[in-house]
Amino acid sequence: MLAWPGRALLTLALGSCAVPAQEITLLLGAVPWEVAPFEEALTEAEAGEVGGIAYTRGRLHGMPVVVSLTGVGKTSTGLVIGVLYNEFRPLRVIFTGTGARVQPDLRPGYVIVAEQAFFHDAGNLSEDGMHPLPVFGPGVRFDPVFEPDTGLLAAALKVAADYEPSEPVSVDGQVYPTVVRAGRIASGDLFSVNEWKANEIRVELRADLLEMEGAAVAQSCQTLGVPWLLIRGGSDLMRAGDASGDYLKYGPVAARQAALFTLAVLEELAAADAR
Repeated sequence: MLAWPGRALLTLALGSCAVPAQEITLLLGAVPWEVAPFEEALTEAEAGEVGGIAYTRGRLHGMPVVVSLTGVGKTSTGLVIGVLYNEFRPLRVIFTGTGARVQPDLRPGYVIVAEQAFFHDAGNLSEDGMHPLPVFGPGVRFDPVFEPDTGLLAAALKVAADYEPSEPVSVDGQVYPTVVRAGRIASGDLFSVNEWKANEIRVELRADLLEMEGAAVAQSCQTLGVPWLLIRGGSDLMRAGDASGDYLKYGPVAARQAALFTLAVLEELAAADAR
């Protein structure tokens, strides 16, 4: 069972103990219920730890994978990806989990595959709203909106076109199949927002989901040159005020739907890798 990431041993500087490129897919989520379906499905599972970060190595659909947790927020996410990249040199990174539903037509458990990800809390904040600026990394400058690997996105949308979920969404006395579509994901270190910020994210930034890690995954992977993909299930409906109660109610439902769809995408990728 995966544990929460502990304090990383930062003496593992990137590039200090390089290993050959491996055909490993790195599967990440922020909290345990986001990766539980992967752990349940793993074969040849073997637990390990590097830099204080626990992981489980095994196979899904015959594909070698490493499953781990980033913890919550942008900083933890970037740190974990850096340490695990240094250890495994993954072929690709797929991050799955949940996000608050920004657009009201998204029902709990509907799944968004990110065609764009961005920080909603990075740039200039003025009287007339948020103005995203380019993102500056170590020796590199990115546009404020990140786009995933085109091949991974195409594979996910191919699966989505004919996807028949293995189990329905069951919440609030209703049972219905999930819907999967492409969308925009906004990331930042705010779990709850006020009405002004909620309206900005919904109307001005045109996000579909609000969460705390996705754009950090994008920036980290693009800095390291690793293909990435975000798959998120809609949990609580974004609103002003404390959303923790709704998140605890809808989060596990959304996380499971996102993970089940991710497993279907992994099956497609495993078949493609074998060709």
